[in-house]
Amino acid sequence: MSAPLSKHEMKLGTPIPDMGEGPISVEPYVSPEFFQQEKQKIFRNAWIEVCRDDMIPNPGDYQICPMEVWDSELIVVRGKDNQVRAFHNICPHRGMKVVRLDHDESSNFQCGHASVLICPFHGWGYNLDGSLRPVMGEEYFDKIDRDQVGLLPVTLDIWNGFVFVHYQKEPPQPLREFLGALADDMEEYPFDSFTHIARYSAQAKCNWKASMDAFHEAYHAATLHGGSIPEAARLPEGSVPTSARIYGPHHSLSMWASPDFRPSPAAVAAWKYGQSFSAGGEMKLPGANPGNDDNWWFDINVFFPNFFCDTGPGWYFTYNFRPISESETVWVMDIFQKKAETCSQRIAQEHTKVMLRDIVYEDLSTLEQTQTMLSSGLLKTLNISSSLEVAVRHLHATACEWVAEQEPA
Repeated sequence: MSAPLSKHEMKLGTPIPDMGEGPISVEPYVSPEFFQQEKQKIFRNAWIEVCRDDMIPNPGDYQICPMEVWDSELIVVRGKDNQVRAFHNICPHRGMKVVRLDHDESSNFQCGHASVLICPFHGWGYNLDGSLRPVMGEEYFDKIDRDQVGLLPVTLDIWNGFVFVHYQKEPPQPLREFLGALADDMEEYPFDSFTHIARYSAQAKCNWKASMDAFHEAYHAATLHGGSIPEAARLPEGSVPTSARIYGPHHSLSMWASPDFRPSPAAVAAWKYGQSFSAGGEMKLPGANPGNDDNWWFDINVFFPNFFCDTGPGWYFTYNFRPISESETVWVMDIFQKKAETCSQRIAQEHTKVMLRDIVYEDLSTLEQTQTMLSSGLLKTLNISSSLEVAVRHLHATACEWVAEQEPA
């Protein structure tokens, strides 16, 4: 048996703002009224990540992005001029969806290709820039002002291949300014050298913040993940981030990897030929581990309000948490890894996919039971650590601050 691990302390990479002390309120997790305020004051005032631009690489490629919190759905499409644009998926004629996919719309990969976008109800067509094409039976309509009748545009900008949208025509901050110093720290990470290897998704009866809280602290790891990653999740070290950084509404944590970690035989085989998710990878990449922490595993990077981009040694993965109501959220995970050039590297990718799947499904198993009990009214407050659960406290404080101070959009 290995000797007991010595305790490590969490480094503070940035000043930690005042986020209150003591218990936090349960109300923001269960209140329908609070959720309506979040829709207006958070999700219509913040930039929201919806996809990567390399998922629509060619002119005419599009992706349908549900935006339940906006009571809408978006078409993100690459135009013939190679520019990526976003539109609400609604026809100005009679309000029908312009793009109605043939396959199950519960699928999170709602992609397609078209040279023009044609509403299936009455055949009104739109160019890839959103402009209206000739209308069948146009002579029977009062004069149509083509400058005013087209697909409804959505403000869009791209950072490092990630497509963000904003509800407002003129956002209070440009995207890069909104992402701030967290994007500065991650700027050099080579996102474009990775390939998409897997997507997992779930719709859970759980508040979006409670859903996120299950993924940006490691205090639960030794208990919940004790079987799937036993050595990497040892207490106390596995629970304490090696460092934490607060960037306005965003935050970042670097996670600790046990130097005594011994991968399973399957992981050893996969790791020999490529980078798997196992702790202790040797690959060092710019834009990761900004604190140069020892025994570093990976970074949890959270862009407020609802986007994770976790970077590791040879892989990264993202989470999107799409709120539906105060007690329902869609969770989507995408996994990216260095492009496999050999069969053995593909095996390593498969190991990463399966290992991450098993870990996150353990996290997902807690969501609905947590929300059920939060909604019982038995608890008015939650007891949150300021170090082990610094990200939980920060998200809660930021959401409350925006609801209290932002103007509804």
